[in-house]
Amino acid sequence: MTTLIVGGYGSVGHTIAEELATEPDGANAVIIAGRDETKANDVASKFGDHVSGIAFDLQETDSYARVLEDVDQVMVCVDQSRTAFVEACLERGIDYIDITASDEFFRKVEQLDDVARDNSATAILSVGLAPGVTNLLAKRMADQLSTVSEIRIGVLLGLGEAFGPAASRWTLEQIGREFAVPRAGHSESVRGFSTPEPIEFPRYGRRRAYSFDFADQHVLHRTLDVPARTHLCFDSRAVTSAVYGLSRAGLYRPAVEAIGLNRLTELVSTLSVGGDGFAVTVEVDGQQHSTAKILTTAVDGREQSRVTGIVAATVSLATRDTRVPDGVHHVHEVLEPGPILDVLREQGYRLTNSEQVRKTSEPVTLLP
Repeated sequence: MTTLIVGGYGSVGHTIAEELATEPDGANAVIIAGRDETKANDVASKFGDHVSGIAFDLQETDSYARVLEDVDQVMVCVDQSRTAFVEACLERGIDYIDITASDEFFRKVEQLDDVARDNSATAILSVGLAPGVTNLLAKRMADQLSTVSEIRIGVLLGLGEAFGPAASRWTLEQIGREFAVPRAGHSESVRGFSTPEPIEFPRYGRRRAYSFDFADQHVLHRTLDVPARTHLCFDSRAVTSAVYGLSRAGLYRPAVEAIGLNRLTELVSTLSVGGDGFAVTVEVDGQQHSTAKILTTAVDGREQSRVTGIVAATVSLATRDTRVPDGVHHVHEVLEPGPILDVLREQGYRLTNSEQVRKTSEPVTLLP
């Protein structure tokens, strides 16, 4: 099996390459692709003869045929706005896995379901931490309940981790931006990083997290037909409070325009004002037979970019070893959470679970 990793020398792509290249049975050939051939070859040289590097730019559609020759699976670790490359993969019967966090892009790829089915190919989306692990945790807990009324997700990111420019830019762009979230029977417009929610994070305690346009809340609503909300905070309370204050006052976006998004992205990508830890907490509220319950699962550890790469590599191997249905799917629709979460435990990430029985007359609240 030959796997092409587009963006393979970034932090996430590097982890994917390492996990696949050192997989015990050694059955995988790995191609690391990116616009800088020297960087691609430098990373490939670390992992042996079955790993190689090539120059490739997603914008150069004329190169698709050359790059995809003899490839069985493609993993993309860079953001895209168009689906031309996805279509090129699926039309050739090549399985496709995407690490992006953009629901706008997800919706475009979902429209290619017939293309994938007609060519016996599979596309798997929502692969990473959020979306990804959060989707799997929500699905696992939802399956334990008879009915589900709401899913609440909290994401805490450490600002001391060296995020790539693309990830930093995407996060900065979402702050202060309006987006729609599902409510009972309707949708509601909220501004990124403006609506607070108290959330309990392992190791970090109770924090205020804020509305954020992560794709998982939209995907879970579409696939499980349950209202979902995702909130974000940083390990630095001071930075979290400052960003919230600017967003709530409507000053964040004017400030970004004054500084310049490119300049701010460069600053954020190099500035270290916290640790490299992360935590995600997922709560599912519903009924277990006649009992109202809140089920909570959390994952925490270090280096969220690394956990994203580990999850992506695990999904890659699972699609090789398990028959996955043709078509376009999100990770929680086609893979069981248990084996992926077991890999995270083996890699040193901590999973915690709790359960709260709630009287039906009580309001829905997060765990204290």
